[in-house]
This record gives sequence, structure tokens and C-alpha cells, in this order.
Amino acid sequence: MSTISSVFARTSSLMMNQQLLNRLRQTQLDLFDAQKQMTTGKLLSSPSDDPSKVSSILFLKNALSAREQTDRNLSNALSNLNNVDAALSDATDVTLEAKTIALSQIGVGSDAKTRQEQAVVVDSQIEALIDIANRQLNGLPLFAGTAGALNGKQVFEEFLGGIRYNGSTRSLTADVGRLSSQVFTSNGLDAFGALSTRVQGDVDLDPQASATVRLADSDGAAGTGISLGTLNVNVNGTDVTVDLSDADTLGDVVTRINDAIDSVAVGAGTLSYSGEGFAITGLGANTITISEIGSARTASDLGIDGLTSTGGVADVGDGLNIRLSEHTLLADLGAAVDFAGGLQITQGQTTATADFSTATTVGDMIKVIKGLNLGLRLEINTGGDGLNLVTEVSGISLSVGENGGSTAEDLGIRTYGASTLLSDFRDGLGMEPVDGQDDFEIQLHDGTTFSIDATGLTTVSDLISAIQAAATGAGLTVGVDFDVALASTGNGLTFTDNTVGASEFVVRDAGTSLVATQLGIAQNAGAAASMTSADQAQVRVRNLFTDLMDLRDALTNNNESGITLAGSRLEDDLDDLTVARAIVGVESRRVQDEQERSAEMKISEKAMLSEIQDADLTQVITRFSQLQTQLQASLQAGAYNLQLSLMDFLR
Repeated sequence: MSTISSVFARTSSLMMNQQLLNRLRQTQLDLFDAQKQMTTGKLLSSPSDDPSKVSSILFLKNALSAREQTDRNLSNALSNLNNVDAALSDATDVTLEAKTIALSQIGVGSDAKTRQEQAVVVDSQIEALIDIANRQLNGLPLFAGTAGALNGKQVFEEFLGGIRYNGSTRSLTADVGRLSSQVFTSNGLDAFGALSTRVQGDVDLDPQASATVRLADSDGAAGTGISLGTLNVNVNGTDVTVDLSDADTLGDVVTRINDAIDSVAVGAGTLSYSGEGFAITGLGANTITISEIGSARTASDLGIDGLTSTGGVADVGDGLNIRLSEHTLLADLGAAVDFAGGLQITQGQTTATADFSTATTVGDMIKVIKGLNLGLRLEINTGGDGLNLVTEVSGISLSVGENGGSTAEDLGIRTYGASTLLSDFRDGLGMEPVDGQDDFEIQLHDGTTFSIDATGLTTVSDLISAIQAAATGAGLTVGVDFDVALASTGNGLTFTDNTVGASEFVVRDAGTSLVATQLGIAQNAGAAASMTSADQAQVRVRNLFTDLMDLRDALTNNNESGITLAGSRLEDDLDDLTVARAIVGVESRRVQDEQERSAEMKISEKAMLSEIQDADLTQVITRFSQLQTQLQASLQAGAYNLQLSLMDFLR
């Protein structure tokens, strides 16, 4: 007997219709997507199609967009560096021409008239070099460093008879997608040695702790900075947590710790300043201890971890290695400085007085120097413990002396001070003692004469001591009959003769030596009781501009030794220019290498992006054809099924 299996169920016409419509809709949707892919060439038309792929696409597009900017930066950098190299090449040509002139004007074949004519040529070369150093590309100076467009000012300009550099000491850099930026200009210091001479302070001004000292200006007790957080203060056995995480100054530290002490027992003790750090004092019978909390380093960095005090005996912490800043109060300097006297500064032929009597901070002193408009900058040294005076002007001499006090010596920036090297005299030529004889002698009014051998003397202090020792050896009382000391105003040595007689007061060279002349002390005061030597310790910016100006002046004055010296220094300038060009060449090579790497990365990123988002037209067209066939088959099958009757089903 035949039976109908229970596995097969009857299908209603409604269900068949719905299934047919669903298949048709899905097929039409797939056809629509395929049609869009053929039209746009993209696999995805909206983020909802495939969120994970869309995220990757956006990442790659952002990377490519950033790379476009990087490529523009690299292109601009290479263009700038090529122009810098061209400018340095032109500067090298000018320097070679000047050196040739110097060589041609030494010895036989040259005379005063010829040299004066060549001086005019060198003067034009100086102007040409200024033009080269002021070159720009698209409005950006090539040798201004980070000073940018300088607000319309020239990078190098004639100033007080010399040439002033208005740029910075650091070159401009651009973001090229690496961890480090790419240098794309030069600066006057690297290219021309524009600030190669500075008066470096040799005195540690030793800034002390005070309420206004910023924590950021301290290297901390360990020299690694101060890690701000919390610490513990124990007052008579009671712990109090002190939060210093947002403290800004040493005053904040003192205030918060003292508030914590008072919160337990008012007047139990105090945290105060001591030298370069802090001291804790427990008053009366009160005991106060400061310690770290857990693994924190706040108390240690502040130099107060483990401090404990009772009975009014202070416990002093470690020094905080405080650095000078523009905010440093002059009253907080540990070194004794006479700020009332001020400085007498001579730049070229211009003399001005730097008056610090109303200054209260290091920043005020910096403003005073800037306000003199002498092309000078007072700066804090890299160690943060002293001051340097930087001159921006080439070709002229700088002298920093006293104005009746001891300010220059106290700050360590006197150009003619006790520690000044005799080898620095005469622009680095120094003195030339003659072996086996005394080098100069001093004659007083009473006829007393004594001689000095300068062999072995290295500093001005040594020179003064040698002169005083010779005077004592001649039976004179130093400070009474005769004296020599640094000039109280300006610079030089002041000689004083208190003896009585008809002889002239004279300092002169002895034998074949020229030391007195070389040191600027050879003078005849006649019947006067005192005289001050010339300042032979003036400093100058040692660079290409200075050497060209020296060559011009030596040619003008028919000074053959000066021509020889300037010519030899131009050789050093050529070496410096070669080094500068080499540095630019290295930077250019780096840019080119980065361009090649960027191009390779761009190809790789575009390939990845194409793989994720671009449609394969062959596959899409094939799929579109298959979907058309599928749609046609579905329509045919549906048409057939919809025509079946109950009798067809029962058969």
C-alpha cells in the first residue's frame, strides 16, 4: 500500500510567492550593487557595506594625504638646501678672490697705491658677501635660521661700522614624517660664524632658594628634575599627606607643608629655605619628620626625604641645583654682585653705560643690555649658573669694563679682568717675550727703575703680581710709593707713582722686546702721578666678515703684516665654508633619500588601498552576467510555478 511521507509538507501559494519575491529582490539588489561597482570602480558604496574595510580605507587615505604634505615639505626643503648650497658656493668664490688679492699684495710688486686700489675691490667683495648672506627663497631668508622673515629687516646689515647679524643660531626644520624634523635652511653662525665670539661669564652666580623660584628651574637634589606628587609629614606621631602635584614654586612647597604641620599642631614647626634647598625645624618639644609615600620620589627630589627635627634644631636638606632664569631675583644670587656700579661697554666707537641699579631680576638685566642698542645680548649660559654677553656685530671691537664699581668683575664678563689671558691680547696674537732678558721696565719720578721678565706670565693677574713683585724688589712699598691695578672705570691697567722727583713716569720696552707695546702699557705720563694703559684685550667676532674688513683696512693702511694675517685667516674661513657646504650636502642627501622612501611608501599604500576598495571589473562584469541569468531563471521558474493548479499538485 502506498503512503505519503510526513517529511514533505504541502507548500501554500502564498509562501511560494513570498520566496519568489525575496529571491527577485535580492538578485535585483545584487545587480544594483554590481552596476554601481562597474560605474564607480569601487567595491564599497557606503560605510555599512563593510565597516572593517572602511576603517582601513580611511586610515590609508589619511596616510596618503599626510604623505602628500610630506612630499611637498621634502620638495621645498630640497629647493631651499640647493639654494643654500649655491649661496655658500658664491661665498666661497668671493673668499677665494679676496685671498688671492691678499697673496698678491705681499712682498715685491705691490705698493701703497696698488694696495689702496685693491682695498676698493675688497670693499665691493664685502658688499657682495652681504648680498649673498641676505638671499631669500619665496620670501624666506636662507641664513636667518629660526628668525624667519625678520619683519622686513635684513639678516646681515651694516651697524656701528660693522656688520650685524639679526638671525638666530638654530636652523629651520620641517616635518617630513620621521621622528626627527628635517633641517631646510642654514643660519649665520653655521655658515659665516656670525656670533663666533662671546664674553663668557666665569663666575658661578649660585642662585639660592626662595619663594619665587620655579620648580621647573631646578634640577632637583639628584640632578634629574623634580617629580611632583605626594609626600608624608609626621607631626608628633600624626601623619599628614601633602599633595604637591600642582605646585609651581618653592613657595608652594613651603606653604603646603607648613599648612600640614599647623593642621596637627599650630606653631609646631616650619619648613624654610636654606641655601639652595630647604630646612625643617621642629619647635619646642615638637618632632617633625618628612618622608616619601610608597615608591614616590617627590621628597627625595626636593632634598627633604628623611629630614627630622625637634627642639628647635634645624635639619637641612640637599641642594636643588637651581638654575638661573629670567625670573631669578637678583637678591637670590649667592654670589656677591655690585649692581649699583653698572658696566661701561664700548662697541666699536660707541660707549654706553649699562645701569642695573633698578633691576630686580635677571630678565631686567637682559632688557637693560638690549635697550643699549649696541648689537649685544645678555644670555644665561648652558649650565644655568652664569651669564654670557654675545655680540652680534662683526668687524668691530667690544670692551666690557667697570663704571666705578665691580659689576663686570663680579658677573665674570669683564673683557679685561684679572683672569683674562694675555694670549687673548691683540685679537689673539698675545705677547712675545724675549728669552734671556727682561721685557719691559718702569721708571718713577724719583728715578727708581725696575724691570719685569714676562716669560711664563699667562693672565692679567700674573702680570700685576709680577710688576708688584719687581717694585717691592726695588725697595718700593706697593700701595704707597707705587701701585698697579685694574682700572676702576673702563678697562686697562692703572699705574700710580707717588714718588717725588724730576724724572718722567714711564713704562717702556726693554732691550729688543716689544711686550710693553704689545700689552698696551708702554706710555709716558711725564710729570703726572698716574696713567692708564690701552685696552689691548678687546674682543671681536672672529668670522669671514671680520677678516674681509681687516684685509680691506690693512690694504688701505699699507700694513703688510696685517695683510698677511688677514690672508691666513681667510684660509680658515674657506675651511669653515667647506664644512658648511658639506653639512648642507649631507642634509640634501637625506632629503633625497627620504623622497625615494616616500615614493616607495606611496606606491605600497596606494596598492593596499586599491586592493581593499577598488573593484576588479572583469569579476564584476562576470558576476553581473551571472546575476542576470539568475534573475531570468528565477522569473521563469516563478512564472511556471504560479501557473500550477490544485490538480497539478495532486497528480
